[in-house]
Amino acid sequence: MVFQVRIWITWFLAGVAGGSAREWPADLETGFQERGRYVIESTTRSGRYGNTFFENEKKAYGWAMLSILGGEEEAALKFLQEEDNKAKEWNAGTLGIDYYPAFTLKHQIRKYFHFGDRLDPAYRDRMKRAARIFTEKDPYRRPHPAYKPGTPGWTPEARNSWVDIRNTDNLKLMRETSVYLLAEETGNEEVRQLYKRHLEVFVTGLHQVGMSEWDSENYLGHSIAPLVNLHDFAKDPEVKTLATAALDWITVTGALKYRQGVWGGPTKRDYNHPEAFGGSAAMLFWLWFGDAVGKPGHFESDEVHLLTSDYRPPLAAVRLARKAFASGAVQFACKPGLESWTGYRDEQPEFRETQYFGEGFQLGTLWRGTRNPDVNGFKIVLESAEKGAAVIAAAPCSDPTKLGSPMYQDGLLADGSAVGQDRNLAIYLTAPAGQPYLFWMPSGIEVVKRTSGCVVGRRGEHVVAIWPIRLSVPKLSDKLTTAARTGKKSAERWPGVEVWEAKRTVDGHYGFALEISHAAGDASVEAFVQKAIELSPETDELDARIAVSMTGTAGQRVRLQWGADAAGIDVWANGRPSPFNEPGTAFVYRGDLLEQGWHGGCLEVKGEVLGEPARFCFPPSD
Repeated sequence: MVFQVRIWITWFLAGVAGGSAREWPADLETGFQERGRYVIESTTRSGRYGNTFFENEKKAYGWAMLSILGGEEEAALKFLQEEDNKAKEWNAGTLGIDYYPAFTLKHQIRKYFHFGDRLDPAYRDRMKRAARIFTEKDPYRRPHPAYKPGTPGWTPEARNSWVDIRNTDNLKLMRETSVYLLAEETGNEEVRQLYKRHLEVFVTGLHQVGMSEWDSENYLGHSIAPLVNLHDFAKDPEVKTLATAALDWITVTGALKYRQGVWGGPTKRDYNHPEAFGGSAAMLFWLWFGDAVGKPGHFESDEVHLLTSDYRPPLAAVRLARKAFASGAVQFACKPGLESWTGYRDEQPEFRETQYFGEGFQLGTLWRGTRNPDVNGFKIVLESAEKGAAVIAAAPCSDPTKLGSPMYQDGLLADGSAVGQDRNLAIYLTAPAGQPYLFWMPSGIEVVKRTSGCVVGRRGEHVVAIWPIRLSVPKLSDKLTTAARTGKKSAERWPGVEVWEAKRTVDGHYGFALEISHAAGDASVEAFVQKAIELSPETDELDARIAVSMTGTAGQRVRLQWGADAAGIDVWANGRPSPFNEPGTAFVYRGDLLEQGWHGGCLEVKGEVLGEPARFCFPPSD
């Protein structure tokens, strides 16, 4: 059986979809193939893929297609061709074929176009005839015969549409790439042209203001998979160019957040993944880029799209993901709000991000910190050659499982924060509220020094100092650690995480200052500790606008002037104002690694950092 599985894996990985492949050096391609074999061998099964109710195919169809790659063709193909759970109700108009939920559509495309020659000819023909009916008119909000006014949820009974109407980036891309490909396949030219225009708007928006569901660890992978479908199966060369332009932009910019299998911050739609291989973005980037200690033990099922595609990210993305540049890089970014593609010409920045790439670590913050309902605004990723990467995160939050973001739950997160950062030093300040500050820390981090005004922790060659501001000194909470580590039905959730807690001590704005540093050897750690315990934040009240200044162990200095919104926040680094303080400042990226102007059209990778410059423009430029 092992021999048979290896034959199937080799055949399918070699027989990727047609299109213009970007060649990788042999070592990169070999690593990708090896990780692909591991995924296939880990996921192949002879049944028990799941069910087909609504969008449950988001996992089930992926498991079945991965199992075909692993040699379990008979069982997997039988499941892929079973009648849908709602074949005679919701899907009667499309001959029982389910083209409604976005997650299902994404997998239906790969099933039809890539695995179609393995399907029963009659079933494949039914899929095509159903697609012709489905795209004879625009299925978006086309009145559905199953509609029942007042029904809750996202099904056709509730939303009166022939296709999923949800409009976050990932769901929109699943819908629009799939409808385009089905219309192109069946010759429904009016709908094809309509969805080609939709896709042009989305890709133009990326190159003008960025992505609304920006850098989401939980959902970015679900945006990548449908774009890979479009890249692989579109016949129109202009549409294939659209897919490549979007994938290149997403993989280059997303590579900033990937580090050793962990996804850094800040992020939109952060769903709380404090360990390696947490969400869809980290999983798919690991498959492409590797460079991690250990291997994942669970998968998203979207991996099948990458494994059967000839798309490879640009080499610039590989270098960024593997941090193949000198430490000390600083990167600023502005991020748009939701659905920026609907009006990117008038869009203005909603989020302001700072990232610092130190030796074996990176610190990323937002000017307004972690925010409701789903935005992460403070996260550190630490590398370790022996243990792999780990996360430090903090928020004024009462739930130890929600420090990445409150995930739409009211009352967990204190409302109103400001963050100032210069390189490896940051200040996090919150308006008066009842929530404590909680910290995710790597399990087993060594507390090397605790005083009445500071705590210093060590993990391998990295040290972190935390100075409280109107808080108690953070310390380990066994109760909160147990709550964070225990999942549903008492299952172990995050064994590599412990939770520190700091409670308010006096009224007023409260928070902390933090410095993270590389310190090789005990002598370097001791020198850091001796400097850290002599320092403390300085607080001023200026016309009811509190300001906090902090000097770090290397003499660097950050000053944060409180503001209730981004316009009121002022940050100075060593006496120089932040780029965000400049009146009317707007850019997508500015810094040592990437440059992209607001409404600029081109993403530039700095040649002096990565060895050779690269530009990614839309429309493409010479």
